[in-house]
Amino acid sequence: MSTLNFPFQGDSSLLRPASNGFQCHETLQTQTADSETTLDYNDGEDEVFTGQQKIIFNCTLPQEGQSLVFICLEPSCGVLLEEESAAEKEEDGQMDPFFFDEGYTLAGKTGFQVWPGSRLMVEALTFCAEEDCEPLVEWQRRIVSGNLRVLELGSGVGVVGVSLAAAGAQVLLTDLKTLVQHSTRLNLKQNKTCLENEENAPPGWLPDNAVRIHKGWAASCAVDWTVPLDEQISNDTLESIDVVLASDCVWLVSMMEPLLETVECVFRARSGRAKFLLSFQRRDPKIQNRETTSNFTTVDRVLQAMEERNWSVRCLAWRLIHPTDPKEVFLFEASPILQSQQVILNSSSAYHKG
Repeated sequence: MSTLNFPFQGDSSLLRPASNGFQCHETLQTQTADSETTLDYNDGEDEVFTGQQKIIFNCTLPQEGQSLVFICLEPSCGVLLEEESAAEKEEDGQMDPFFFDEGYTLAGKTGFQVWPGSRLMVEALTFCAEEDCEPLVEWQRRIVSGNLRVLELGSGVGVVGVSLAAAGAQVLLTDLKTLVQHSTRLNLKQNKTCLENEENAPPGWLPDNAVRIHKGWAASCAVDWTVPLDEQISNDTLESIDVVLASDCVWLVSMMEPLLETVECVFRARSGRAKFLLSFQRRDPKIQNRETTSNFTTVDRVLQAMEERNWSVRCLAWRLIHPTDPKEVFLFEASPILQSQQVILNSSSAYHKG
């Protein structure tokens, strides 16, 4: 495997400090063993949550005085600043209630909590900063325009997708069936906005379960990366997508190729006109035993895998997660190098070699 040189690592011009005005906090909510919360989604399916401790995660919107609320099953990990209140889940001896669900894995369990890549993506895309690079500013403009059509992969509790919808985007949030049924859809309902005299119908490319969330729209459906995407989502929907998002959800090597192949399916449907935004946390292990660490993805592995697919990649922003454990989290933008671009690149390379 070749070693790639990524000039953005350590590039202070792309360093994204915490945004002014963006705050998060979480609290613990405990239910008794015989209590339950039932939500009716008006589509023939009721979601029931029984006797579980919940983490209530809150984050603010760019609009002053407004916030979003997310119900999680686990506390966030590395997301909160020192001054933001955190919750600790009490040991209750209960087994994961979804352990035996079809297609559910221990990796999928991480979708029930919030991770640093989600915070960076939300802040970078919805909270403008003077130091933001022009490509990032352009994404911010497209989101507030109300016309950006987003497919999010690995949505989990929905922090990123719901936040972008609240800012103005049209978002289809997807994840494994268990997560969509017991987390994503719950949090869409939790943050649904009821506007007086609402005259606008949901965007036609979104499923029937689309809901208004502040300035935009959001819907959800189950997607399994190990199954071809065009067997799970209609071609009409795929051809509508402007950008695919994935936030810190490929920490295992085994997850990387299925994710990238799913993104590739959108690129093919859109003839290369869609783009891919990926947040990724560096988790390079400190131990040197390669056999022990070979299952975990590194920044180099992810970027090399995208390069091998003939995608161009650039970093839009990065930050350190915590001063005492200086691991970076990055926000990348990727897009396929079209044939016309490849001809130009090849010609340029031949010229310089000559």
